[in-house]
Amino acid sequence: MKVNISLLLFAVAAFLFVGCNDYLDKSPDSELDVDIDSEEKIAELLTGAYPEASYIPFLEPRTDNVEERVNGIHSRLNEAMFFWEDYDQEDLDTPLNYWNACYKGIAQANKALELLSRYPKNERVKALYGEAFLLRAYLHFMLVNIWSEPYGGKATDPGIPYITKPEKHALVDYQRGTVQEVYDKIEKDLKLGVSLVSDTYYKHPKFHFNKKAAYAFASRFYLMKGDWKSVIAYADYVLGGDPKTQLRSWKRYADELEFNHKSLYRRYATATEPANLLLTTTESRLARTTPIEKYGSTFGTVDKIFAQKGIEGGRNYEKMNFIGTYIFTSSAAPVTTGRYLAKFDELSNAESTGSKPRGLYVTNVLFTVDEVLLNRMEAHAMLRNYNRAIDDFLQYMQGKFGFIPSVERFVYTSTNSANYNIYTPFYGLTLKQLALVKLFLDFRQKEFYQEGLRWFDIRRFHLGVKRSSKSSYYFPLEKEDPRKVLQIPAEAIQRGLAANPRERNEPIR
Repeated sequence: MKVNISLLLFAVAAFLFVGCNDYLDKSPDSELDVDIDSEEKIAELLTGAYPEASYIPFLEPRTDNVEERVNGIHSRLNEAMFFWEDYDQEDLDTPLNYWNACYKGIAQANKALELLSRYPKNERVKALYGEAFLLRAYLHFMLVNIWSEPYGGKATDPGIPYITKPEKHALVDYQRGTVQEVYDKIEKDLKLGVSLVSDTYYKHPKFHFNKKAAYAFASRFYLMKGDWKSVIAYADYVLGGDPKTQLRSWKRYADELEFNHKSLYRRYATATEPANLLLTTTESRLARTTPIEKYGSTFGTVDKIFAQKGIEGGRNYEKMNFIGTYIFTSSAAPVTTGRYLAKFDELSNAESTGSKPRGLYVTNVLFTVDEVLLNRMEAHAMLRNYNRAIDDFLQYMQGKFGFIPSVERFVYTSTNSANYNIYTPFYGLTLKQLALVKLFLDFRQKEFYQEGLRWFDIRRFHLGVKRSSKSSYYFPLEKEDPRKVLQIPAEAIQRGLAANPRERNEPIR
């Protein structure tokens, strides 16, 4: 499906330096007040292209990781996301803010690519090309996986506009294309980026697409696409010969932070943590809202996810209690049922006061070694390399929790066939694959808790989500539900971009 649009929203300026927050008043691709006349300035331009907004605050409340907290603090955004409603206000932590941040970053990556074409193709320039291609691929990947149907659906499923050049005019016609077309363009940019990226030129490599981060992104991309051999090929580069030594050790965290759970963020979101591959700084209220908002992690959800799940048929390991290992913190009064992980740091400036403070900066962890290992074990399962999948799982258990379950291998590949009604990806599953994928998804849910990525697993496996709420806003999220695709921003729709379908045509509140 092709849709022509004229959309001011996409035509954003290339920014010169990190932290620049104003759109240009002139045409989006004006020459700027200061020339970008060196490789170093192009590098700074790319540094500013990483998303300055966070997807976590609006994706996490949509998942089955949350429920209503007693005396939690209400916000309209948090409520709308919990009930899967459309929300189009402009503020920190909103879908609109992330949409704009992604297209701003894409504009900067495109400007960098244009400028790089003027330079001799030395090794530094090639590395900058690689970073720009990876950024453009990643930002479009996130957009298509939030505002379009999951990969593998109908051939006509509309994607998102894929922008590949800086714009010379404020109003430009774009094509939305299809999900398949967007994925094809992402793959092209991704392969170029992976082939060119280098670790040599970064002062702070984990805040850039370094080589391992690029390969981690590739493993996620091909997991979504169902290209299992590619998942393994890219994951192998990241994981090396002994993956468990690179994983985030929750056992070590629990020992070191036993009496100071609130300081988890000092270890979790740092460049010194070996498991972290790519970090970015976002302007967000996330660190403040996570412990107190009305719809969030509770004693009930923590118990269900971290204490009531395990290895199906594994006897003593049928339920494994990881609550103490994951060092949860109870929300402060007056919130009485909140329980959370203090994963998020915060730096603030003088603006950070009032009911809607600005100038709050939170580190988001975008890619980790742990995710790459989870991707690879799932890919091995899908290729029927069951022993290799189990070997990876045992490495995961040992590296993160310090033990290996005493379970016979045939148990891992056994499950109730009724689970076919729950897990329905676009590709088929044997019963053995289903058993392993179900187990791995449970650990993915733990791993990405409070980070929003559970939403992508809900989408790609077509999982339903039910709430205990009696609110008039609530009706369950079904397996095939249009609310799993966020609504295109209103300004984009007004300028001609086709809206995503809504069964009930509920108005934006």
